[in-house]
Amino acid sequence: MAKRLPRARTLKGDPALAHYYSEPSDGGAGAAGEPAILLIHGSLARSEDWENVFPRLATRYRTVAYDLRGHGRSGRATDYSLRAFGDDALRVQRTIVKGPVVAIGSSLGALCAIALAAREPEQVLGIVLEDPNVSYGAAWDAARYKPLRDALDHLDDQKAFLKVVERWPLPSPGPRGERTHGELRGFYAADRMATYLRDVDPAFLDARTGADDASAQPALAEWLAAVRCPVLVLAGEPRLGSNLDDNGEWKLKRATKDLVVKRLPGTGHWIHGFRPEQFLENIEPFLRRLRTTRVA
Repeated sequence: MAKRLPRARTLKGDPALAHYYSEPSDGGAGAAGEPAILLIHGSLARSEDWENVFPRLATRYRTVAYDLRGHGRSGRATDYSLRAFGDDALRVQRTIVKGPVVAIGSSLGALCAIALAAREPEQVLGIVLEDPNVSYGAAWDAARYKPLRDALDHLDDQKAFLKVVERWPLPSPGPRGERTHGELRGFYAADRMATYLRDVDPAFLDARTGADDASAQPALAEWLAAVRCPVLVLAGEPRLGSNLDDNGEWKLKRATKDLVVKRLPGTGHWIHGFRPEQFLENIEPFLRRLRTTRVA
């Protein structure tokens, strides 16, 4: 069962960013001066999306998570370009983490982790990319998101909003083949997703459905070329909704020097939420390697 995150704090700025952090259970810096872990969620989610893995990581590492601009408790913004999301990751690193870090990002959060690794090469020891969409930038299908966009204008009717969420299609089939949040009884069931979606800035949806983010692909190419740290990619199967197809995997392999890609059979886009144990089992050897390299 998911556990609650620590109490939210606010990083002032434009926009303000809600963040959560926990020190290791021994109250110190962790075993052998461990790096911090920075968790970055994906589009339409919030930091609570890490509740299945945050407590486990926090037993050993100083663990930080933050809500993306326009999501959760963070402030709304006028700019929802990929570069702006990357800027926020850098601000969190320099203002809150302030030291060596391993960035773990899901979907859009994975691209933010890439941006951080490129811009803070001395501080980012490694990055974990969960199902990154390296083709990010094309506008979303406005018709698909219209029911949610309309519902965000009528949040006073919570029952109607929940009905919209219940009918919302999953980005990949659930563990038992579920297709909508209303069919789920697990981590991404409709009541949880309603708490995610009701705090999404409608302007974020307008930005993503209104036009392509023309700056996204140049930014991503620039960042990937500057990544020097080890990279672990966890992805599902494209047939089940994974963002990372063969072309995307080839793009990452061509751009980065130290890359490991792990495909998890039977999974789609969401790994850490549906399969937290498998997610943790696959990142621990990577974290152990980084610890060993750092001590050496």
